[in-house]
Amino acid sequence: MEMSGRWIDEDDGTGTGDLWAWGEWEAESDLLRELDQLGDPGFPRYLWHPYYVKRQHGYRGLHNTDPFIFGERFLYSNCHQQWKPRLRTLPRGSVIALGSKKGEWVLDTVLVVAGCVEYVADAAPFVLADRAPEAFLDVTAGPLAANDAGASFRLYWGATPNDPVDGMFSFFPAVRAGGDVGFKRPSIELPEWCFTKTLHMGAKSTPGLTPDALRGLWEKLVGQVRDADLLLGTHAVVPERRAA
Repeated sequence: MEMSGRWIDEDDGTGTGDLWAWGEWEAESDLLRELDQLGDPGFPRYLWHPYYVKRQHGYRGLHNTDPFIFGERFLYSNCHQQWKPRLRTLPRGSVIALGSKKGEWVLDTVLVVAGCVEYVADAAPFVLADRAPEAFLDVTAGPLAANDAGASFRLYWGATPNDPVDGMFSFFPAVRAGGDVGFKRPSIELPEWCFTKTLHMGAKSTPGLTPDALRGLWEKLVGQVRDADLLLGTHAVVPERRAA
C-alpha cells in the first residue's frame, strides 16, 4: 500500500512523507500501478492506495481489517481471539508480532500493548467510538457487529515513539515511496521457545516474560527489520472516506 506517514530510520532519525508498506485493508482501494517483481513472488506485484465508503446497507458478509495500523495508535481488535482465549488477556507491555508464513515467516506489523478495553462485537461501533478513528468503526467495528454477534473481544491499542512502554513502540516495516520495485517482507528468526516459524495460520503466545526479556525480543525484531534495509513505520494517515 502507498500511504502518508511517519518513520524512524536506521540512525534513529525521524521522517514524514509517503510510504510503501504491507498491511491488511479489507475495504476499498485504488490500484495505482503494477510493480516489477524481479522474478521473485516475494515482492509485491501491485501497488494500492486505500480508501473506504461508508456502507448504507449494512456490513453483512464483509471482512474486517485487523490489525488497523492507521491513526495515532495501532489497533488489534479480534483476529484469532475467539479460538485463542489467551489473546484476550495480554498485559500491558506485551509484544504482538503479526505476519504470515510465505516459505519463511515474514513480518507485517509489531504492536506493543499500551492499553485495552473489553467489548462485545454487537456493540463495537458504539463502545469503541471514543477509542478509535471513524474509519475503524466503518471497516472493522461495523463488520464485527454484523457478522460476529455475541462474540467477546478485547481491543488493544499500541505504544508509540512518543508514548512507549519500557522503551518499546509499535511499528511496521516500510520504505519511502518511489521506484518500480516494492520490498519483500522481512524474514524473522527468534528463539524456538517463543516463536514457531513454521506456523502457517494461528497464534502462539509465551506468557510470563519479564520486561527485560520482552524488550530483548522486540529489539531482535527491530534489528531484523533494519538488517533488511527497511524503515520502522510508526504512523499511517487514516485512509480517506469517499462518497458512495
